[in-house]
Amino acid sequence: MGVTVLSCRPYSLHAKKEWSMRHKYKYSLFVALAGSVLVPACGDDTTVNSAVQNSTGEEPDSSAPNQPTRTIIMVWDGLRPDSVNATDTPNLYALRQSGVNFSDNHSTYPTFTMMNGSSFATGSFPKTSGFYGNTFWTPPQGASNTIPSGNLGTPNGTRAAAADYVDPIFTEDYQVLTTLNNYYGGQLLLVKSLFATAQAAGLTTATIGKSGAAYIQDLGQGGYFVDENTVQPRSLVTELQAAGYALPYNTQFGYSGNDAVTLASTNGDPTVRAGYITFNTAAYDSEGGGITIAARDSTDTTQGAPEDAANKYMLSVYANYILPKKQPMLTLIWFRTPDNVEHGYGPGSANAIAGLRSQDQRLGELITALKANSLDASTNLVIVSDHGHSSVSGPLSLYPLRAITPSNTVPNGAPVNGATSGTSTAAMGAVSSSGYSFSGDVRSADLLTYRGFKAYDGSGCVTSAMVGLQADDTPTIPVKVDTDGTLCGAANTKYQAVSASLATPVASFTVPSPGSLPANGIVIAANGGSDYFYVPSHDPVTVQNLVKVLQEREEYGAIFVDSRYGTLPGTLPMSMVNLENAQRQNNGQPDVIVSFTWDDQVSIQGMPGIEFESTGGQRGMHGSFGTSDVHNTLIANGPSFRGGAIISNPTGNVDVAPTVAYLLGLTMPQADGRVIHEALLNPASTNTPTVATSTITPDAAATGLSFELPTDPTGNTKDTALTQGTYTIHLAVKDLNVDGTTYRYFDYAKAVRQ
Repeated sequence: MGVTVLSCRPYSLHAKKEWSMRHKYKYSLFVALAGSVLVPACGDDTTVNSAVQNSTGEEPDSSAPNQPTRTIIMVWDGLRPDSVNATDTPNLYALRQSGVNFSDNHSTYPTFTMMNGSSFATGSFPKTSGFYGNTFWTPPQGASNTIPSGNLGTPNGTRAAAADYVDPIFTEDYQVLTTLNNYYGGQLLLVKSLFATAQAAGLTTATIGKSGAAYIQDLGQGGYFVDENTVQPRSLVTELQAAGYALPYNTQFGYSGNDAVTLASTNGDPTVRAGYITFNTAAYDSEGGGITIAARDSTDTTQGAPEDAANKYMLSVYANYILPKKQPMLTLIWFRTPDNVEHGYGPGSANAIAGLRSQDQRLGELITALKANSLDASTNLVIVSDHGHSSVSGPLSLYPLRAITPSNTVPNGAPVNGATSGTSTAAMGAVSSSGYSFSGDVRSADLLTYRGFKAYDGSGCVTSAMVGLQADDTPTIPVKVDTDGTLCGAANTKYQAVSASLATPVASFTVPSPGSLPANGIVIAANGGSDYFYVPSHDPVTVQNLVKVLQEREEYGAIFVDSRYGTLPGTLPMSMVNLENAQRQNNGQPDVIVSFTWDDQVSIQGMPGIEFESTGGQRGMHGSFGTSDVHNTLIANGPSFRGGAIISNPTGNVDVAPTVAYLLGLTMPQADGRVIHEALLNPASTNTPTVATSTITPDAAATGLSFELPTDPTGNTKDTALTQGTYTIHLAVKDLNVDGTTYRYFDYAKAVRQ
């Protein structure tokens, strides 16, 4: 397998007695209302490693039948564990204090929303589920293997345009997921999901919330469904309209013929949300011509969470109609908060904090609804995030933070669903240690094209205020204007591309039409904190050359390669991190996956963790193999769970589905995750897990390398501090063994250059 274990040590596991007053406050979650905490002080939490006792201190009866218990999974997209506090998230804080806090939970790598959406759906990693979202590609393209054009569920106010799937496809869209599921013969997910399992047992289900992420939970469309773009089934559309509810505006585009939907004249657009507040800066025009590009205004305090009204609408549909009238036994509610505002403004920003408070109010409304329907004492709440979140930035030694002078007026756009929009009068200020990042964006297709590869990422000419400004105001890639349209396809288009300086300039990297991809061409699915690289020819020399570039560029971190290419020095096989799937190897699975470089010792706006990202102009990102992205939030409370407990054993997002299935009296034998018995009052097993930690490295490091500083995309400026020219990977793992089975959890993976 080509790996070496650097170190291995067992955890010292010991049982501690549960908090003796647990029952007194066990159900205090149902009086924790929005905006206030009505829970008595709980004292010190008890750390629970593995031993399981019931409230009397006796061992539970593992033979007792597990009667189905209503369970609601609520996903807080991008919630970092260190964001949970009594001020910003009082309702969630109360749940954590009186319920179970899983202090060592792990997101599935790559730490993307849809990747973890599939883990929540199936309890599995890509090696089992075969799913590679957020954005992935489906090679080989050609006349005999082109995905039929399908609609988009987000047409922005007009009938959906076609998605041709020539370029990598972003999967946060129910129409895209439907098209892909049809393309894969109903097997977009290769194993039976939690929702399909529940429905097969006759249980009523509901999924609510974020486009794509909610839909992938119930691809078979067997339950009630409301997201930002549609309502299913058609009968629920009729019911909601008859009851006077508005529908998501795009619902009308998903039905036709006898099922056509006509919106009421008063319907409006209840799930629309404003774009981010930006300001214009000429800092990237190195020639002083006044060419401006947009930068996110992280000092804005006017917008809050732009999706606040949309989330409140969807929660109200669930709380006031679906919950009381359908009483689903299994529900998943997934809102894009706080992730959306973290992306836009960065963790720790004023609007990101407003997003936390917005999401916590939705939790309070859910708790109130359960109490109003007398379901509080019989319902489990599982609160989980799909991943953590990091600030986008390169090393501060190369790219110092900069102040932003706040706007003294409100943004110039019209309000959108209660939120401000448009451009502010903020301005970039001087270098400041308490400022904001203007670095971290990396366009892999551009870097590779400059080095002679034929590389494509599906996007045309782009600009970003996050490509990097050095202390002396030198931009890493200056902004230019394509005055005649020869590079970008439209005159006067702005762009930033080092490949535009080639003898044959390139600034747009859309994928060639099916059948015309150059020999040994590379298609990149740019995903944020990690990039996917597809080499349809599977030429080993091309892959080796690609890997060398990634190893020498310091923006890139740990590199994982399909096992078909053998052992490449300094890399680990994708199979080592559960990313190889035989059924998708030539049709969806990347050939190379790389995490961008991260650093959890650097803080911006008081929040630790920075990382490079695929070019996108974001202030916050996830998807990397860094600790701030991997270690996410998991909290549970309700009649099936222990109280006032901290589970310090490693757990993961893949464990949520099998655990919830157990609470419903069901099993998911194909899941990669485990039932977290040590958190339950009535577990099937009381055996004590053992945990061992280790660090895995490749058998051989890559040698003879010359490392290139991020400040110079041409590669001409070398890092003189790294003289040995070696590259390897440290992959930190925890192996938990219980009941004869070992479950592996990944803490991080990082590149080590010397």
